[in-house]
Amino acid sequence: MADAAISPTSTTAKLPRTPPQILGPFYPFMLTPTESGDLTGGGQAKGTILYLSGRILADNGQPVAGAKVEIWQANAAGRYPHPNDENTEAALDDNFNGFAVTKTDGQGRYAFKTVRPSAYPAAPGRWRPAHIHFSVTAKYEQLVTQMYFEGDRYNETDSWLNSASRKDLLITDPAPVIGKEPGAQQVTFDIVLTRG
Repeated sequence: MADAAISPTSTTAKLPRTPPQILGPFYPFMLTPTESGDLTGGGQAKGTILYLSGRILADNGQPVAGAKVEIWQANAAGRYPHPNDENTEAALDDNFNGFAVTKTDGQGRYAFKTVRPSAYPAAPGRWRPAHIHFSVTAKYEQLVTQMYFEGDRYNETDSWLNSASRKDLLITDPAPVIGKEPGAQQVTFDIVLTRG
């Protein structure tokens, strides 16, 4: 699973690179990303709070410091704050930003506080499973990918997830978090680049 600790088994082993995914039609070009790491408006957004963290690593296991990590996603109802999202059956949430950016620390770590997104209709009869988009820009490369959730009913029919060479590296399994908001969850999603 993607939320398991990633480490090479020997000094010559290479970590598997995180598979790329599409940028998607809802990249929030018209929004200013929050730089606080909190997409929830101080906990006011609707839905299950999700503490999302991980590391950006090179395939030799070394942390990638100073990498720019962007995330964007649908809200808890399955709606993006984007003019191209015409899913009016799902409500917008004025307290949810939906777009954030941070930089990794010296150990390659990043962290966000967000909400768990919902699946949404992508076309008649076709749904996208719940996911969070990532764009990682490091010194030598950029990777666009998506993080999915274990047990989502639409995972097995999603063409983008199933196009990945190692879709298991994109699926996470959130766990309850103690000492935070009632019902809050946490998940770790490590991303492996080739060089960093």
